[in-house]
Amino acid sequence: MWIEHWPAWIGNVHDAFPAPVCGVIVTLAATFCGALVGLERAQRQKPAGLRTMMLICLGACIFTQVGVLLADENTDPGRIAAQVVTGVGFLGAGAILHGRGAIIGITTAAAIWVVAAVGVTLGAGYIVAGLFFTLLTFMTLRMEERIEAVLCGKCRWSEILVRFEATNGRTRWRIQHVLDEHQLSDDCTRFESDGENKGVVRVRFCHFHRQHRAVVAALAGTPGVECVEMIGEREQSLRT
Repeated sequence: MWIEHWPAWIGNVHDAFPAPVCGVIVTLAATFCGALVGLERAQRQKPAGLRTMMLICLGACIFTQVGVLLADENTDPGRIAAQVVTGVGFLGAGAILHGRGAIIGITTAAAIWVVAAVGVTLGAGYIVAGLFFTLLTFMTLRMEERIEAVLCGKCRWSEILVRFEATNGRTRWRIQHVLDEHQLSDDCTRFESDGENKGVVRVRFCHFHRQHRAVVAALAGTPGVECVEMIGEREQSLRT
């Protein structure tokens, strides 16, 4: 068959190169794959960014290589790699935050899980498969908003005024923390002054999707916030 004519390195590189060379190749590939996914997360200002994803992919790759090198006739080479799944589960759980009426970090936790799986694939010697999985993960994360707009409908934007006590500077930073938690960009918010002891922030948010409008309840429950007023509504594309 035509598959038999493929170069050996397209399959398991352990069959094509000596162990030292193979170790270097898969380690460099793991670093690259982790960096690619981590770069996308870092650009979106997620907690698990470039260095975290690189280390996760590299660590999973190293553990898998150790399992392969230490394996013999009486040892399962996948035993060590199987423990990576358990360890990554704890990392993913740590990336998920629950509070203020919303759950945040599930996508990042899933990305951590997938990056570890890519590291295991690379450590087992399947470079081409690992690179393909990495590109697929990268494109999925990149096209998340477009896919959501097609399947769930475009965002319908509204604007609210959030009035708060400006005498205590901590209130503004509490509000900013809520906005950051709900991933609202700086283009969607504008802080203003409303008198000597009052502050106002204009927030543009999507009122159509439930996970997006959760920011209103979170702002209303922030200590120091006096009231939240709806002032406008219009429909725009998700990326506006």
